[in-house]
Formats: sequence, structure tokens, C-alpha cells
Amino acid sequence: MNDAEIPPTVESAEIRAVPPVAPRAESALPPEAAVGSAPMAMRPAGPPAGTTALRAYKPGRGDIRTAALTLLAEEERLNGNQIVQRIAERSHGAWRPSPGAVYPALEQLEKDGLIEPVEGGGRRGFRLSEAGRVHVEENRRQAEAVWQGVACAGDARTREIDVLCEHVVTAVRHALYEADDDRYAEVRGVLVDARRSLYRLLAK
Repeated sequence: MNDAEIPPTVESAEIRAVPPVAPRAESALPPEAAVGSAPMAMRPAGPPAGTTALRAYKPGRGDIRTAALTLLAEEERLNGNQIVQRIAERSHGAWRPSPGAVYPALEQLEKDGLIEPVEGGGRRGFRLSEAGRVHVEENRRQAEAVWQGVACAGDARTREIDVLCEHVVTAVRHALYEADDDRYAEVRGVLVDARRSLYRLLAK
């Protein structure tokens, strides 16, 4: 990839009027999992082609339904609190849906005929119905996309890069606060060089 192929950046001179803000303190990052650790079910190894790892996952509409169905496909019986725990464990804490969000989703899945209640053990649980198993199989790609996003959100390297990007934006605003044209040109040059370097990495 040559310089002509790098997408242009549109800068506004108004950014120089934005007051600087205090940068967020970098949080301590947990150690990366050992290479030999056992992978969790349906947790992909890396981000799919065409997606970005930065802020890669925010729970969307229907994601709790999808997560609950795939978890019930892996385990014979789960209750709402167990589903909350499984999601939090699989995302390494990046996604912690509340019971108040999970239980209504389970009630709707039951009404839709995709899961059925299971009594016993002191707490009402659920399992997939036959229609639910068919639904999971037919929508496996959608489920994999949800868990792919969860895996990205729970990755320590992704969170580190995310924080670094926030710090870069903060540093740029500090550098451009009431900056003259020379300072603006210097900052712009730094950013253009960084962008060019990243695109060259992609071209390798």
C-alpha cells in the first residue's frame, strides 16, 4: 500500500478551540491467559475479517436471547442466575447482564416455544425445546458473531489499546488547545505519520 492509497483525514480547525480534559488513569491490566489454557466453547481465537477489535462489543438487542440459547445448547439445564454467571465468565467480566434483563428474555423464549421449564433442584431451570435446538442450529453463525464480540471485549490487549487511543485523543486536544498554525501542522504531521504506519502494517 502506497501513500496515495491511504484514506484521507479531514481535520477541522475548530478542534483547536476544544479545551483539554484530564486523561483517564490507565487501569492495571490482568495477565494474558497462558497459551496452554483450555478454550471455552464457542469462543473464537481472534476477531473475524472486516471487524475492528476496538470497542468490538456492546450488547445489542437480542444478544441475551442468543447467548441464553447457545448456553442451553451446551448444557442440559440452566437457570437465569447461572446464565448470568456463564456470560460473565466467558467474557472475563466484560459483559455482566443483570438478572432483570435475563429473566424477561427467558420468559419470552418460553412463550416463543424455544425453551421449556425444568423443575427440580430447588430452582426453576430451563432447557432447549426441540424447536429451540433447530433454531440454534439454523442461527449458529449469528451466535458465533455474538460470542466473537464477547471474546474481543474480554481481551486484555484490546482493552489496553482502547485506553491508549483515549490517551492519544486527550493528548491531541491538549496539544491543540489555543495552538497556532505551526503547532497545528506539527500535531497533524504526527497523526498522519501514525496513520500511515498503521496502514503499512495492514499491507504486510
